[in-house]
Amino acid sequence: MSRIFAERGMRADGNVLPFEKFRLFIDEKNPKFDDEKLAKVVENAEKLLEEPIPFLPASLYREFAVTGNRSHFEAPYFRRRDMAYAFALAEAYEKKGRFTEKLMDVVWAIFEESSWVIPAHNGNNPLYTEFGIPAVYGDRMHGIDLFSAMTGAVLAVVYYLTGDALDKITPVITERLLYETHHRLIVPYLNCSFWWTGERGNKTNNWNPWIHSNLLLLTALTERDPYIRTHMTAKIMQGLDNFISFYPADGGCDEGPSYFGAAGASYFDSLELLYDMTGGKINVFDHPLVKNVGEYAVKFNIAGNRVINFADCGPSCHMDGAMLSRFGRRTGSRILEEFGREQSFGGSVGSGWQLYRGLYNYITPEVKENPGRIAATKIWFPDLKVMVARENPDPSHGMFVAMKGGNNDEFHNHNDVGNFMVYHDGKPVLIDTGVGTYTKQTFSSRRYELWFMQSSYHNLPDIGGVAERNGGAFRSSDEVYDEATGGVKMEIGHAYPAEAGILSYTRETVLTSGVVTMTDTLFLTEEKEIDFHYMSPVKPTLEGNTIALAEGRTMTFDPRLTPEIEEFEVKDGGIERNWKSPVLWRIHLRIKAKEGSYTVTVK
Repeated sequence: MSRIFAERGMRADGNVLPFEKFRLFIDEKNPKFDDEKLAKVVENAEKLLEEPIPFLPASLYREFAVTGNRSHFEAPYFRRRDMAYAFALAEAYEKKGRFTEKLMDVVWAIFEESSWVIPAHNGNNPLYTEFGIPAVYGDRMHGIDLFSAMTGAVLAVVYYLTGDALDKITPVITERLLYETHHRLIVPYLNCSFWWTGERGNKTNNWNPWIHSNLLLLTALTERDPYIRTHMTAKIMQGLDNFISFYPADGGCDEGPSYFGAAGASYFDSLELLYDMTGGKINVFDHPLVKNVGEYAVKFNIAGNRVINFADCGPSCHMDGAMLSRFGRRTGSRILEEFGREQSFGGSVGSGWQLYRGLYNYITPEVKENPGRIAATKIWFPDLKVMVARENPDPSHGMFVAMKGGNNDEFHNHNDVGNFMVYHDGKPVLIDTGVGTYTKQTFSSRRYELWFMQSSYHNLPDIGGVAERNGGAFRSSDEVYDEATGGVKMEIGHAYPAEAGILSYTRETVLTSGVVTMTDTLFLTEEKEIDFHYMSPVKPTLEGNTIALAEGRTMTFDPRLTPEIEEFEVKDGGIERNWKSPVLWRIHLRIKAKEGSYTVTVK
């Protein structure tokens, strides 16, 4: 367990620059907005001028508690913040006063929201009630969640970029902005114990660095009091140490690639901002763990924007290339810097939900040529228990396979110990379906009633009708990685409950000469039906003991196994969009046996 700041004796006290001497992006000699990027921002802001500010009534807030739907409230909530950010950027760039009136209106609307905590996170409020309405008024303490902190950062950027422009209308706006952000975020952070800080000794997830990066930006851009400025920074540094202390040495993020931008990347945002706030005195970019955290993003990329989507993640994920390039330069990682340039090609600037990163991207010119990259053909995460192998160092050519072990109590867990995926030329052949649209059920005691959370809808078998179970005790063991072949073998029988009757179940996966070979060896207490499942994004066709798959690939299986092709409706908008189909296909290969070894090849 590494507590990087504490180990290196780095403290906020005496190192945090006063408000008057601080500036963003201190390593940039002449930071200014990129004209091409800001032209697009201005164009978008002009369209938003004609758009009404969304309405957020109490009944819409309460809908999550009543029906479980979170998107109906979140869409207008985020739209308000997108509008404020766009107007502030456009006005700061143009300096013509065209956007200040509408900016004032949308910022005022955000002030008037009773709480900045979204309904799905209302349980983080110290005065949460069963009625689904945040009970924060008068002197009552506000809670802090991902998006209340993001709101604070948005308002901090508004203050930083356009405070003077707003003051020309009336100083009330900036005065209230400072009051609301202080009252709703700084006061509760300094006076309450929130689970996501890790100060109770608990392991934390992406909430920790994501919130801390935005609280740090709020402090940097708005807090003039030197005591509060230092005290906030010191507590945030402790919180970040709590986060990284549980991070595995291999840098693996068990939440999946779609959460890397909020987890490891937000940790990096915080490190960059601390560097700015202290004039470079707090600098831990050379720590090997920091480098490994960044390189996870490269190693979990398949090709283009396709990723190894174990856990709550879709099959495609935009990676913020400008940030990744800086991550690589700061940590001395050539592969990360190259990957960042590749991901930057095409003009995306990344999410505005990480505000420091977003601002940095707006001063970073576009990448005009795709440099490409050479990918590692054999990768092993010894802590995360994930194997990655590819036939060709060119990510867009050849066969690719990834397999995971681990346990079924990971953050954003699916019951998927032993699951694997196969791609060819960077395109899906056998898939991890991914996660559906988030609802109240997603993060409830009924999570594993959702089909896409169950091992039966991953590339894993049911044993006697029994699937894997969730919980830390259900895990892989005895993982053996072969550095010569890049293959892995592990015991996954412990991922199933006792009623499955498994004495031993090993799965071995290896990629050799363009052929993926998966061998399952089982010993059971008695004869049971073993139903191996394989998930396909297109309709498979059966010919003897060979199945035609996507991308011209074929699966050959042991003739003792009885095949069946099942088509089923996904009944989830998110999954349907990810795979561009209202249905998916599940291949069944069944046998009744007490013991045996069964091999499947894909080529």
